[in-house]
Amino acid sequence: MTGPFANLSLLVHCSDAELETLVEQADFGAFVASRDLPPLRERLLRLERERGLTELHRRVSDKVLATGARLVETPRYIGMQRCFALSPDGRHLAIASNRLEESHGGDVRIWELATGRVVDAVGFETTLVGSTREPSCLQWSPSGEWLGVVLDQVVIGVMRAFAGTLPSFTADVTRRWGSPPAWSVINPAHVANKGHLPAWCWSPDETRLFISTPGPDGALGCVVPFKEGSRVDEDSEGLRWCPARLDGQPSKSRPHTWVRWSPDGSRIHGYCKDEFVLEPGAASTQEPHPSASVIDLRSGDLEYRFDELKLPVAFSPDGAHLAYGKEPPRLANGHTGQAVADLGKHAKVRIHAIEEYVWSRDGQRLAVLINGYEFPQVLIFEAGKLLCHVDLKRRSFGPASRSGDLGRWAWSPDGSMGACLLREGGGAIELWKVGSSAKLLRRIEGARGIDGLAWGADDTLVGTGHHDIAFWDVNTGQPRFQTSLELEPGRVPPPSDWNPWPDEDARFIPTARGWDFTRAQADGTVECPPGSREKLEPRLMFSVAGRHAWPWRWAEGTRHARWEDAAPWPVTPPAEAPFEERHVPVPEGETLAARDARHAKWGFLKQYNAPTWPLDHYRAEPVFTHGPAINRDNLKPYLGQGVMLRQTQYGTWYALGALLEVTDEGILLHPRAPIGSYRERLLSFRDILWIGPAVPLETPEG
Repeated sequence: MTGPFANLSLLVHCSDAELETLVEQADFGAFVASRDLPPLRERLLRLERERGLTELHRRVSDKVLATGARLVETPRYIGMQRCFALSPDGRHLAIASNRLEESHGGDVRIWELATGRVVDAVGFETTLVGSTREPSCLQWSPSGEWLGVVLDQVVIGVMRAFAGTLPSFTADVTRRWGSPPAWSVINPAHVANKGHLPAWCWSPDETRLFISTPGPDGALGCVVPFKEGSRVDEDSEGLRWCPARLDGQPSKSRPHTWVRWSPDGSRIHGYCKDEFVLEPGAASTQEPHPSASVIDLRSGDLEYRFDELKLPVAFSPDGAHLAYGKEPPRLANGHTGQAVADLGKHAKVRIHAIEEYVWSRDGQRLAVLINGYEFPQVLIFEAGKLLCHVDLKRRSFGPASRSGDLGRWAWSPDGSMGACLLREGGGAIELWKVGSSAKLLRRIEGARGIDGLAWGADDTLVGTGHHDIAFWDVNTGQPRFQTSLELEPGRVPPPSDWNPWPDEDARFIPTARGWDFTRAQADGTVECPPGSREKLEPRLMFSVAGRHAWPWRWAEGTRHARWEDAAPWPVTPPAEAPFEERHVPVPEGETLAARDARHAKWGFLKQYNAPTWPLDHYRAEPVFTHGPAINRDNLKPYLGQGVMLRQTQYGTWYALGALLEVTDEGILLHPRAPIGSYRERLLSFRDILWIGPAVPLETPEG
């Protein structure tokens, strides 16, 4: 291996004058990004903080980028984030997300924790990626070389990490055998050839995948050989089904909904949320129940099935222990299913309800999150014995993650500290030192929108949510990067025919009355109207070796980075007016019954302004947001006007129309809002996240 391109110790600690000399003497022919880029980047960041951008930043950028790099834009807006996976070395976080319009597919992006920037992205034009129904839909291989994800709820696709390429391996083995829900086991013909969301995992040597699915002769899954460039289905050679016999007889069990391969490669351990065993003579009214089991990979049989399992549940990383139960918390042997300990007996507090179990990475410590109503706290166990408890002093846990990939407690890599997500103040995180007693180290404010935590390498704490992401330095509590990836209130994606590059996905930045469209090309060319460059520039990073972010601004003025004005806009402004005044006929001598019927359809108005353009041609000032502000008195002044609103807490459901009526419970909108209870004439206030008067957007200048 070649020597370092420069003395890294001197590089980190030298003066600014010495830095310039070291850089001039450095051998960039021996530059290795994984070793040399992080300390060089950190030193140049310090120089920028002290002196601003210098000529040295440009000279170093020219040399670093000459080794090979591509421009990647950290997005402003994406759809809902669905799945999360921290890389084995803890330096990168993979996220699978929808696009703003789900029918247009999704993306898998890899974020570098040290900078909080995207360094790799793979787009799926029509394919949905991941799921929020079950955890572990997105998984790194043990070496971090590969990244697998569930596609369209059925297929497992594996791509080479940091390569920016689509999956080169797919496994589609679930369609023939039905779907896991209990009703489909009873009526398999109803789901024939439809497939289902499979639980799956990597073998320790990365040569195989295990996929949990019903199979022939009662099998509960199959071992699939992994080879780059291959496509596997139920009839492929080398696929091996696990018959799942229990004590020599068919187990009649359900497939696991979460699985892991044991480190020694001998077994698959996992759990099923809704076990439904159809034994001969069993009552047809039996209810599904959780179960845990282990598959011996040599024989394919079940080593045991634990039907007394209670949720929540968590296997230790090596599968040797199983923590389970809502109250009391219990510990079982993960290899046999035999009870090991009633953890509640060691606690000195009354345990009301367990929220989560979280194992440290080495499996030595277990955090038990207890709701406890007025007294939520975290109990820390080591080797089955109570080590200490974290008293939250009546503070409440933050919201639970829908994906299940990340929780409200995250262990430091060595298991000596933990981070706990709380709800107070709109979202906060407390960092605790754990040992014979627990000690609060610091509190991080501003965790709004966060529902999952991960503790990565280099003292980085990650917070994720449906639309939010943040990276904090655990030593200082200061954010390295924090943003919301959701559209700003009052906005929907711009019209597709306004995109000046119709063959590409549009990137856009809001302006006061419209949108600026942008394009960042891999060679460093960035097309963006001058008025939005300040907003775009911080999100532009060169990906060096596919793994490390290098700021675009450092290279501006070199051959690697340049601004260009946007292309001409192929848009013709709409000819008609954005609103049309409409009149509701009110007959003379109208009867009370006829008036009530008219009110039910049109509201109390005789005339109103109806929007005439599509939804994406308007914006709104979200005057009122979810809560007590959305009420009859506040909305009455807007009767007859065109309004825009967003419904529900999840997804991208918007409505545009004329506000015809406001009551104590909700509003009547014409045309009617796209979702809500169609048994009710009104849209309830509780279903509105924000609402405001609609304003027509200006079309891009031609």
